[in-house]
Amino acid sequence: MTGHRSGPSAPLLGTLRRALGGGLGMGAALGVGTEVGPVVADAVGAGGFVAQLIPAAAVSAPAVPLVVLALRRRGGSLRDLGFDGTGANLRALLIGAGVVLAAAALVLGTGTAAGLLRWSRPDLGTLAAYVVANGVVALLLEALPEETTLRGYVWTSLRERFGGAASALGTTAVFLVVPGVSTVVGAATARLLGREAGPVAAAPGGQDPVGYLMLLTVFGFMLVVARTAVRRAPLCVSIGAHLAFLTVNRVVYEGDRRGAGWHADVSSPDVQLLVPVYLLVATTGFAVWRLVARLRGVAARRRGTEPSGAEPSGKSFGHCGVPEADRRDRSWTAGSAVAHHGGQSGSASPVTPRQLRPTPGRERPLDPLNAPAETSAAAPAAPPEHLPDPPSHRRGRDHRRRGDGDEHRLPSRRGRRT
Repeated sequence: MTGHRSGPSAPLLGTLRRALGGGLGMGAALGVGTEVGPVVADAVGAGGFVAQLIPAAAVSAPAVPLVVLALRRRGGSLRDLGFDGTGANLRALLIGAGVVLAAAALVLGTGTAAGLLRWSRPDLGTLAAYVVANGVVALLLEALPEETTLRGYVWTSLRERFGGAASALGTTAVFLVVPGVSTVVGAATARLLGREAGPVAAAPGGQDPVGYLMLLTVFGFMLVVARTAVRRAPLCVSIGAHLAFLTVNRVVYEGDRRGAGWHADVSSPDVQLLVPVYLLVATTGFAVWRLVARLRGVAARRRGTEPSGAEPSGKSFGHCGVPEADRRDRSWTAGSAVAHHGGQSGSASPVTPRQLRPTPGRERPLDPLNAPAETSAAAPAAPPEHLPDPPSHRRGRDHRRRGDGDEHRLPSRRGRRT
């Protein structure tokens, strides 16, 4: 799934504990937030958009700080999970949303052409307002906390020990546990608050658990592939994909009930099977995106250049799960050091002027007193080459310079010899 090599030294029990803890933390935050939020909204007399925003914020408020605390205990930060600078985050967010929207347009457009969907007349103003409001609520309620805890913390924890395929399966399995945990915690919280508790089940809202978990599996796998599609700010790709998925489904299938300003009437309940179909198309799109990016990177390395945005800036766990060395340090890896001293290495190292040795007999070697202090102990400096003395008179004797086949006798202070 990624180019990261798993860390065999990571303890197995510690890895599983962190991965499961991330899922349980998300489930607990979702259960508490969805029950406490409405109580707070009623207490302050909030309504409309604000009444929806308060429960959403009540979910992100405990979930994200718990991840930050767990990372700081290990000396990390949110950047290690796949976040980056503002520009890189926004670009990755747009990539994730764009791929899912394109896949949904392709599949749902085909279903419309086949007569499976009939669309209402869109109210563009209402639709735009709903997309913005729903985007903010969905970001805080689901996309940000779930991606930070699951495709962020859980995925990164598993990648320290396992390969890409095992980590993808493990992350998706933990994702399936979250809804059931949220119903348990939500029911307990509701009883503590004196509210009527909802049902405890593997699927929330009384949905069919089999169909729900199957859809959640396809959805979770798509988000994992999205998270590995780019190298810079990869977690924001899955956040964008998550937001686009929620927006499309709520507009298309629930737009009339939610007042979205646009909706589709389905010819039969089986039309909802188009949802996993476009999720699979989006998964393929992210896989192709990743393959193209990898091929471009290989071609750029062969040319000796790197495309803009091909490598993460600074220290990032984003695509790989472990921090990458800074660009300034790559020329001094063990492989390049071996290559510098004449050994075999698969990675090329840049050549600096001080690594070039003078051609024997052409240049005067450096004075040992002025030689650079960075001489490697693994390759001791060669002894200075012997050069003929300069043509100058020596006191008390003749100076002879040989080497060109002729002998030159220069006069000394004692007179000329014959």
